[in-house]
Amino acid sequence: MSEIITDIPLNRLPAIVAELGLKPFAVEQIIEWLYRRRVSNFSEMTNLTKQARDELAKKYKISAVEKAGVETAADSTRKFLCGLTDGNAVECVIIPAEDGRVTTCISTQVGCAMGCAFCRTAGMGFVRDLTQGEILGQLILAMRESPEPITNVVLMGMGEPLANLDAVSSSVELMLDTRAFGFSKRRVTLSTSGLLPQLDAFSRRFDIKIAISLNATTDEVRQRLMPVDKRYPIAAIMDFCREYSHRTRHRVTFEYVLIRDINDTMTDAKRLVSLLRGMRAKVNLIPFNPFEGSGMDAPLPETVERWADLLRENGIQVNIRVSRGQEILAACGQLASKAVIGE
Repeated sequence: MSEIITDIPLNRLPAIVAELGLKPFAVEQIIEWLYRRRVSNFSEMTNLTKQARDELAKKYKISAVEKAGVETAADSTRKFLCGLTDGNAVECVIIPAEDGRVTTCISTQVGCAMGCAFCRTAGMGFVRDLTQGEILGQLILAMRESPEPITNVVLMGMGEPLANLDAVSSSVELMLDTRAFGFSKRRVTLSTSGLLPQLDAFSRRFDIKIAISLNATTDEVRQRLMPVDKRYPIAAIMDFCREYSHRTRHRVTFEYVLIRDINDTMTDAKRLVSLLRGMRAKVNLIPFNPFEGSGMDAPLPETVERWADLLRENGIQVNIRVSRGQEILAACGQLASKAVIGE
């Protein structure tokens, strides 16, 4: 089977160009065709010789994903089923916002091993990691399909990004490279459940936005919702975040999924204020997005507002995340490939 050329890290491309007998500047040409112009066929790379294009076509394929389905919500959110070469599939989402931003939410694994109780992807279990080409293939698909330019990328889809550290790192490198996608480092966000050794290594290499999925203020509740807390409890998360904020001078973003009668009491809210005291922090409050079989409910709207008011009164920046694409199961925590779980 031909190798997928978008699976090849940047540092390997010069050797491939040399094997083809091309000048070193052809590396930049190939990168531009693949990631800025997003061609689907080597024949479109018109500033390469025909012989080079033919050799590339013999040895490589361009795309690691194909559009296998699409659903559109009333708010214009679009969810794509992305077919992979081995018959598996993942989902990615295009989310337009009223302020002109267009965000694409990308998956990094088929399924997930983290087992978070509030996340529909957890019901799939873990199937496998995605490759660099499969991660970037979702971004390329979104950029081709979106009527407006994609302005932001969030690695918040199916899977724990830091459990697939190598492929995610090489993908982020291309997202930021001005020869490739050229996204600003403040336009790319990685969301993690808190795999601290990997997070430390990643944050020292890449200066992109990091969002920590917290979702509880006691280890007892967090372990019920997020088994990863048994390895990396709240105190360890907070110690890392204080060091990270001091080292980078960045505000730390925490994601908190509010679930009725589980983690949404005002006592929880006050504990969160205490946990974040003295830290440059931002909190994204995410009302739980119900799905069949979850056994959990969304918080009352007044609860969300009371939380937001209390956090703001204590000098903490807070955003209430509006759930978009909920009716097509495209909202936060709702992604799960039908091609895998057989729905």
